[in-house]
Amino acid sequence: MNFHRLTAACAALLWFTPAGLVAAGVERVTVDHDYVKQLAAEIATEPYEPPREQVSPFFRKLGYDQYRRIRFIPENSLWRAENLPFQVQFFHPGYLFNQTLEIHEFTATHTQPIPFTQKFFDYQELKPSFWAKRGLNYAGFRVINEINQPGKWDEIISFLGASYFRALAKEQRYGISARGLALNAGGPAAEEFPAFIEFWLGKPEAGAKSLTVHALLDSKSVCGAYSFVITPGAETVIDVKATLFFRTGVDLPGFAPLTSMFWYGEASPHHYGDFRPEVHDSDGLLVAPSSGERLWRPLTNPAGLQRSDFTAPALAGFGLLQRDRDFRSYEDLEAFYHQRPSVWVETVGPWPAGKVRLVELPAGNEFNDNIVAFFTPDQPVAPGKPLELAWRLHWTNAATFGGAPGWVRSTRQTIHDGADNRTRYVVDFNGLTTDLVPANAELFPEIVTAGPAKLEHVHVVRNEQDGSWRLVMAFSAAPGAPLTELRARLKLGDKVVTETWAMAWKP
Repeated sequence: MNFHRLTAACAALLWFTPAGLVAAGVERVTVDHDYVKQLAAEIATEPYEPPREQVSPFFRKLGYDQYRRIRFIPENSLWRAENLPFQVQFFHPGYLFNQTLEIHEFTATHTQPIPFTQKFFDYQELKPSFWAKRGLNYAGFRVINEINQPGKWDEIISFLGASYFRALAKEQRYGISARGLALNAGGPAAEEFPAFIEFWLGKPEAGAKSLTVHALLDSKSVCGAYSFVITPGAETVIDVKATLFFRTGVDLPGFAPLTSMFWYGEASPHHYGDFRPEVHDSDGLLVAPSSGERLWRPLTNPAGLQRSDFTAPALAGFGLLQRDRDFRSYEDLEAFYHQRPSVWVETVGPWPAGKVRLVELPAGNEFNDNIVAFFTPDQPVAPGKPLELAWRLHWTNAATFGGAPGWVRSTRQTIHDGADNRTRYVVDFNGLTTDLVPANAELFPEIVTAGPAKLEHVHVVRNEQDGSWRLVMAFSAAPGAPLTELRARLKLGDKVVTETWAMAWKP
C-alpha cells in the first residue's frame, strides 16, 4: 500500500486521549452489515463460550449511587475535537453492568479498536486500587448530539446491558427501552438474555444527519449481526437490520422487543397511597395486525403474570405508547412522565405470520420495568439457517400510526357499581373531527366478548367540551369467572371510524 495513503487513512481514525493522539491497530477493511454477518455465521458454528469475568469485585459490588459517581469526562468524547455532529461517551463497568464489550471506530475503508483507558473517567471520591482498574473494558456507550438546541450536547441513544438500548427524540426524557432480541420472555422456561458483545461505530462526515452502528450479538442459543442507522430529531428514527443464526431451537423467540414500566394509571383500582394521579412510562400497546387495522390495549398492573396475544398474519407494526402528554395527569416534577417516549415498531420488508405478545408482571413500585412486548412467529426458528428481519423504530410523541382516525385517549373503570362482579368501562376517543363525523351523528358501538362476560349496558355520546366521543359499557360475570377479553370500536353506518379497544377483564 502507498505509505502516504495509509498515513492519511490512519489520520482519519486517530483517537483523542488525554496523552495525545495515537493510532491503535488500524486495519484496512470495509465494515458493513455483511462484514458483521460473516463474523456471526462463523461464531454460530462454534460452541458458545460465556464471557470471561473481567471486572474486579471492587466495581461489581458498587451500589447504584456509588456507580453513578464514576463520571466520563466530556472533554474525552469521541469526535469532539473534530467538531463532528455526533460524539460518543463510554460507560465504565460496575454495579449491574459487568459484561464488557469490544468497541471499534470505522470509516469507509478502515477500522480500529477503541482501547479502554482509566484517564477517560473521574472516579471522584471512589478509591479503586491499581489492580482493580487493570484489564477493564467498556460496559457500553452513549451518543450525544445537538438535538435540542445548537451548542447543547444531549444524549440521543445509549447501549448498556445485554442487548438493551434506549433513545430519545427532541425534548424527551428516558423511559422505555428496546432490545436486540428476547428469548422466552414471560415463557414457562427461564429467560435467556442475548448480549451485544462487540460494536463498530461509524465515524460521521461533517454535517451528517445520521450515525451508523453495527453490533455483534451472542448467547447460548443464537449469534447475530445487527445494524442501526440512528437519525435524531423531533422524531428519532432508528433503522434496524438483524441477521440471526440460531444454534438451537428456541421455544419463544421475541423480535423487536420493547420493555417499559406501568405502575398505575387512570383505570387502576388504587394508587398505592401515592399522591400522583398516574405513574407509568407507557400507557398502552398499539398493534397493527395488518396495514388497515389497529388495536389498542391499555396496560395494567396485574396481581400475577399475565400474557396477552394478538394475532398478526401480516404485521404492519406494534408499539408501547405514552399517549397521555398532560403534565396534570402525573404531577411529577422529577420524573416528568409526560415527556417519556412512545416507541413504534414499523416492519420493513416481509415478516412471517405470528403474533404480538404482551407480558405484564406485577409491580409494587415504579423502579422496575414490568411490561414487555414483542413479535413471535408461528413457525419455529430453524437452527443453522439465517433469519433476516428489518424494522424501523420511531421514538416519538405521536399518539397513533395509521388506521381509522379515532384513537383511544383514555380508559377509566368503575368497579362494582351496585352489583357483584360488575364493571363499567368509560372509553374516550379522540381524532373524530366534525369533517369526519358530524357532531349530530349517531355512532354505533360494535362490542365483542370472549368468555363469560355479559354486556349489561352500552351508551355512546359526544363530549361537547372537547369534541371527543365517549363509549360507556357495563359488564357482569359470575363470581370467580376467568379472565375475559373485551373488544369494542365505533362505526358510522358501515364504516369503522375508530381503532379497536381491547381489554383483558378479570371479573
